[in-house]
Amino acid sequence: MKKLTLQMTLRECLEIFPQLEKELYSLIEECIYCEGFKEEPLEKVFKAHRLNPEKSLKKLLKALERKDV
Repeated sequence: MKKLTLQMTLRECLEIFPQLEKELYSLIEECIYCEGFKEEPLEKVFKAHRLNPEKSLKKLLKALERKDV
């Protein structure tokens, strides 16, 4: 199984981990559907939204560990 990293593009993240859509939406809202951001690494996407990339990644990883995602 592929590992979630900040170098992964938004498109890859949504394709490999579709269960993270709700969590990503809570972080960057409608931008998860923006074609312009789809090919950007998660790190760049988070920075563009004034989010700390490391903290945002931790939130996503925690969500993956939960059973309700």
